[in-house]
Amino acid sequence: MIQKNKVKKVLDCTVFGSTNLGQRGQIVVPKEAREFLKLKKGEKFVVMEKAGCLVLIPSKIAAKFAKQMTEALMV
Repeated sequence: MIQKNKVKKVLDCTVFGSTNLGQRGQIVVPKEAREFLKLKKGEKFVVMEKAGCLVLIPSKIAAKFAKQMTEALMV
């Protein structure tokens, strides 16, 4: 269940509220975050851990980043 909070700017981050981990390990991305990032049903993510934080990166963004890094290293 999503806790209704206002979207806030904190440092360089946009905070969209909070959510809970469901029985089957599922989370709900808050509507405001989905709209802000233009996420659609069925979107795929790369899931990472960094300093105890769970990081979800839309696959299309991760692929673009990997392509740019590969091109930069080939110079």
